[in-house]
Amino acid sequence: MIWLAFLSIRFSSLDIRDLPAIGPIMLVALGSVLLAPLAASVLAGVASVRQPKVAWNWLVLGCATAAFFGQGLLFFVSSWM
Repeated sequence: MIWLAFLSIRFSSLDIRDLPAIGPIMLVALGSVLLAPLAASVLAGVASVRQPKVAWNWLVLGCATAAFFGQGLLFFVSSWM
């Protein structure tokens, strides 16, 4: 959701550089968005290793990995940074 907010800022006429102290807030938001799929993949991988017979863990691992690669693709396709 935050990633879509970054993209909407890119295409809107609102210039967020005029807002005071927005830089660190946006940097923390971007960092959390970039690290969330990686953290989800690691946690799902650990759960799959600990309980390999539970199909739900493998499903969550697959979804977390797909979200990680999808976000990476979106990041590299949108060449605004």
